[in-house]
Amino acid sequence: MCGISGIFNFDGAPVNEAQLREMNRVIHHRGPDGDGIYIEGNAGIGSTRLAIIDLREIANMPIYDTENRYVIVYNGEIFNYVELRNELLQKGHKFNTGSDTEVVLNAYKQWGEDCLHRLNGMWAFAIWDKTKKTLFCSRDRYGIKPLYFYKDDNKLIFGSEIKQILSCGVDKTVNDETIYDYLVFHFIDHTENTFFKNITKVQAGHKFTIKNNEFKLSRWYNLPEVSYIRDEKNLYSDLYDLLYDSVRLRLRSDVEVGSCLSGGLDSSAIVCIMHEILHNEGKPEIQKTFTACYDDPLIDERPYVEEVIKQTNSTKYYLFPDVQGFRSDIDKMTYHQDEPYTGATVFAQWSVFKKIHEAGIKVVLDGQGSDEILLGYFSFFPFHLKRNLLNPFKFISEYVNGVNTSNLGYNKFTQNLIYFNTGSVRYRHVMKNSRAFVKNDFITAHNRRDLFNQMIAATGLEENRLSNLWNISLPSLLRYEDRNSMAFSVEARIPFLDHRLVEYIFRIPLNKLIHKGWTKFALRESLKGRIPEDIRMRKGKLAFSVPQKKWLREITGYLEETFTHDFRSGRFIDRDKVLGIIRSGYFNDKVLYRAFALEKWMKVFDLH
Repeated sequence: MCGISGIFNFDGAPVNEAQLREMNRVIHHRGPDGDGIYIEGNAGIGSTRLAIIDLREIANMPIYDTENRYVIVYNGEIFNYVELRNELLQKGHKFNTGSDTEVVLNAYKQWGEDCLHRLNGMWAFAIWDKTKKTLFCSRDRYGIKPLYFYKDDNKLIFGSEIKQILSCGVDKTVNDETIYDYLVFHFIDHTENTFFKNITKVQAGHKFTIKNNEFKLSRWYNLPEVSYIRDEKNLYSDLYDLLYDSVRLRLRSDVEVGSCLSGGLDSSAIVCIMHEILHNEGKPEIQKTFTACYDDPLIDERPYVEEVIKQTNSTKYYLFPDVQGFRSDIDKMTYHQDEPYTGATVFAQWSVFKKIHEAGIKVVLDGQGSDEILLGYFSFFPFHLKRNLLNPFKFISEYVNGVNTSNLGYNKFTQNLIYFNTGSVRYRHVMKNSRAFVKNDFITAHNRRDLFNQMIAATGLEENRLSNLWNISLPSLLRYEDRNSMAFSVEARIPFLDHRLVEYIFRIPLNKLIHKGWTKFALRESLKGRIPEDIRMRKGKLAFSVPQKKWLREITGYLEETFTHDFRSGRFIDRDKVLGIIRSGYFNDKVLYRAFALEKWMKVFDLH
């Protein structure tokens, strides 16, 4: 895992070496084990390296092919690199290292841009062709690894983090529309636009090239057209086998691999499968697990975590995020996130990766992505019920079972059904909440309802799942995962986003994903006898929960100071309203946190 940097000057001006090295310096946390640059006239690329595969210095980047025509900088891991390497060796390619980076480079030599479809992993990389003077950059299928760029008539600047691009003197004007979507709709990372008007995100499954001085950005991956599985006899065993193999590949490493463990279905499955793989391969290693814990039993996961620890004999690391740590780390965390985020739960994950780093672990597996592809969120349930409207018996049965498995009770369950299934109700709700703290003239200056309707995708279950995958859920979770892990020089691997597994899950009939009130039903069935039963059939979920409202009430003085001293977000936020909310002690903590996070971000990045 690493970070990459790049500059291409369309006007032919030579790349400024000091500027490229500064871009590397800014992301030293992503790759403390090595850094390097390559410059050829008006093109330059650089990288920092976190050594995971082939720890030798010879595997540091940039890496050149044996004929010295191509040069690559690369961030990520290709988990099927062993198989690809063997195939490329048979085709006559030569290797100087044992790294997966060199496998990517030779794959590009062999298959050109089509090599992307052969890679199983997470990545953002740049390859420079010295002969044709072309630059090729790519981001992985689901956007696990980040890539941003700034472009004008004279130059293109790209990197793994926004702060690298800002270090080149790029104008820091904020993007009003993105800020509107964040404050009013609670959306982030939902389009190619960032919070900086002049900086663009390369979206998941996209690539760009510079050839003959022309820049071209395009999509290289989308999900295959769905053809649902008809023979369901082996559905659950096939699903398990794919998840098992995904975890197996993601254990490939020349350093120790640990895991995040929340006590929920997804992380528990990964830890138990890791244990099964180590046992099957005769490896004596005892895996290390890391869990955020709280004294409040309503959000504490330890009773479930202990069951997994008992089954797998793992070494457990418990950490206790608290308001003091939150208060002391907030500026640093905001800096590493690059853009505002939606809640203090991000700090819980930040704390986990901090503990992982302190324990000397460089690689962990985590459970992100499962809820988006396996229909794990409650917001999917109304669309599931709508599909059964023509079958009254099935509708009533699923409704009653849903009340039971969600632990919400009939009133709350029904309210949520109406809310998530009615776009106009949701829109009125978010507008009402935003008017409690957002300036009226800022709200009236924008009309983003079309985008809101597009993002919540209220036309059906499959459309809603795709929106969560590409826009409103997974991209933000992956940004948090990348920034929080890399802030502490830790590589986070995501088994549920193996493309073979994702594409198989999208072929599972929808009534096997939500069934008898249970979300992620197919996964639960595939894990029978493989994880503790209390977790497999657990009702509700906590994820990385924190007592956010309690914490905010404990730091009201700090919140008031944030909105009074050197106030930056006055174009967007009504300070008097926010201060009134804070002083009242009665507030919607999600709404207040958005205002707080935006103001913090503008201070940390010195924005106006």
